[in-house]
Amino acid sequence: MERNPRTMNKETRRKNTPVQVDAKRESAGILKSKTGVLHVGIDLGTSRSAVAASNGVREMVGSVVGWPKDSVSAKLNGAAPIFGDEALEKRMALNICYPLVDGNLAYPDLEGVQQASSRNAAIQLMSHLKSLCGATADQAVYAVVGAPAEATKENKQAIIALTREAGIDGVMVVSEPFAVAYALDALEDAIVIDIGAGTIDLCRMAGTLPEHEDQITIFKAGNFVDRAMSERIRKSYPQAQFTLNMIRKAKERFSSLLESESRAIVYFPVDGVPTEIDVTTEVCEAVRLIVPEVVDGIRQLVATFDPEFQEQIRSRVFVSGGGSQIFGLQGALEEGLQKLGGGKVYIVDDPIFTGAQGALKLAQEMPLQYWQQLGSN
Repeated sequence: MERNPRTMNKETRRKNTPVQVDAKRESAGILKSKTGVLHVGIDLGTSRSAVAASNGVREMVGSVVGWPKDSVSAKLNGAAPIFGDEALEKRMALNICYPLVDGNLAYPDLEGVQQASSRNAAIQLMSHLKSLCGATADQAVYAVVGAPAEATKENKQAIIALTREAGIDGVMVVSEPFAVAYALDALEDAIVIDIGAGTIDLCRMAGTLPEHEDQITIFKAGNFVDRAMSERIRKSYPQAQFTLNMIRKAKERFSSLLESESRAIVYFPVDGVPTEIDVTTEVCEAVRLIVPEVVDGIRQLVATFDPEFQEQIRSRVFVSGGGSQIFGLQGALEEGLQKLGGGKVYIVDDPIFTGAQGALKLAQEMPLQYWQQLGSN
């Protein structure tokens, strides 16, 4: 006999309400027992994540988590999860999980064991980022997390939930380019671009909190360039053996939009023998693919802005993220802007930590009462 769904809901509410109230009281009690505060800014990236804390800590780690495959692996590496470059170096003995795809948490789009594993990896990564900050037992940890410009409401809510599960007391999610803008004080008449592995995020700043129409996310980013490089190198050197990780390292070392006398030389195995390969052309061609995407994103944000201020925002384009270090990018973007009436592009001085620093700055400037209210909810 089926039970009335409404009756079931009422019974469920009767059973769950006291538990929820007790949980809130417990959370509030824990916060009251903490006499200090540590503010944290987190740049949660597909390839790498960075943290900056109010105690001066600045750390970066690859956004990858590994667990031992078997008892032998556990004996060699321990049972605890391993993160970042260390996990990749030991990946033959580990089950590897990338908790973020295209800037968003991966687990909502998975099912069953894969979903549970991916969700756990995201929590472990968040917990690891918190541990890197060195919070003491008596400190409440309040964090601002940078996410893709067009991250869905569900993804933002998932980030908040997982961050809380990782032991962070209060969490706020903002768009990554907004965090960069906050770090640079570029909050008015500017366009901020963050070029990461999973996404390129653009944000138009007009002196207020950016709305949805002020932001654009492009999914042809660093990982897209890696795949394009891989295809071109495989076509040019079909006997060469390489992985996407090897391609990524070559890109980060040699990425350039300018072919010059300085060549991009790598050593990839051919029939098991390390062989010198010139990939200058392949790197340049692959990296160049993102330039028209970025220029078109700028065009969209300029074209839909107040016409009296379009020239100002074209003259204040700031680029951050790992992709901002592509040699020749500044000139290539300014050349593209000539078709829009001209403009000026600035590459940030600290592309790895600018987003995390902006998130930290925002966290520090939020009233304490706001964080305490978040922590008790």
